[in-house]
Amino acid sequence: MIEVRKFKGIDLFAFTCCSTIALGVTFLPYVGGDEVRSAWLKVMIAVLPYLLLFFLLKKFSLKYDSYDFFLEVKNSTWKWVYWVILLYFIVSTFIAIIFGLEALTLITKVYLLPNTEQWTVLLLFIAVAGVGLAYGITAISRFVVALIFVEFILLFSIIFLGFSEYFRWIYIPPILTTDITTLLKSSISDMARYSGVIALLGFLPYLNRNCAVFRPMSYGILLVVAIYVAICIVILGTFGFEQSLTLVSPFTALVQSVSTRTGVVERVDLFFLGVWIIAYYKIMLIQAWFLLFLLQRFIPIKKPNIYLVLSLGLLFFVSVWVPGFVEPIWVPVYLNQLVYSLIVPTGILIILILKRKKGDLQSETS
Repeated sequence: MIEVRKFKGIDLFAFTCCSTIALGVTFLPYVGGDEVRSAWLKVMIAVLPYLLLFFLLKKFSLKYDSYDFFLEVKNSTWKWVYWVILLYFIVSTFIAIIFGLEALTLITKVYLLPNTEQWTVLLLFIAVAGVGLAYGITAISRFVVALIFVEFILLFSIIFLGFSEYFRWIYIPPILTTDITTLLKSSISDMARYSGVIALLGFLPYLNRNCAVFRPMSYGILLVVAIYVAICIVILGTFGFEQSLTLVSPFTALVQSVSTRTGVVERVDLFFLGVWIIAYYKIMLIQAWFLLFLLQRFIPIKKPNIYLVLSLGLLFFVSVWVPGFVEPIWVPVYLNQLVYSLIVPTGILIILILKRKKGDLQSETS
């Protein structure tokens, strides 16, 4: 059981926002070639189930003083069920990190280092992430809090880019004329953009008992929603539907089209790419830390750094071995992220909230 509980609401706010911000920024307003003409509206609707999850986490924290989701699952069910659930979370988190590393490699090779080998990019990124992980959750939390202003800079920059001579409001009204299969696929991908918040299950046990739970998490994910909506509106208003679907990264293409009147800043896109890399570094730290948290719960060891070395090494070799982005695998990956980050924890939280404690039963019978 975790005894140190020192984090506050600002830590929870930053942790929520930074746990899920990176991939959505890069590939909005579409995923896997699916046409999403009402993307800005759908990313707003897609967040509602996660707000329900946050509400359940609030109820859970009011009932269980530990705030520890996995501890209460362990105490409330058979051991083999607990191990199966924990193993599923470990595998799903590992796959999500691999998928993110593939996205990182894609953007880096297309826009920054086209002649650099994939393994070089991955090795450098994983090595830097390993340094952050070695310092633990306290350093990670302070890091994301210190850089939360980057998300606000990103939001204001996107809004500023929207006021250009190429922007057309005619592209903005939502249009739902696509077939049902494409609609369902795009809905899954839109909801999966928020799947990184599952790492909150590992962070909450470190939260001070006197801190609010629902409001910081809600404010954090609503900041993400605001950024997503702003990107969708600006991209669709600037490029239109058809042209947006032909771009690897519509947002990167947008900032590459920005020109400055002076020679001081000639490559605005490099600034935004740097912001994106920092954002993914934060999400990599959070998700990799959550993976280490789960491994320590699965098989506790006295030297957790062993898990750090083994997990980062396995992430590197699997990322190098897995081929580049293949569109048919997008939907299964996103579907699994939706199941393990929303459906499974929501169901378990409802059971834990409705479950009566032994102390409650004794007080009723006495």
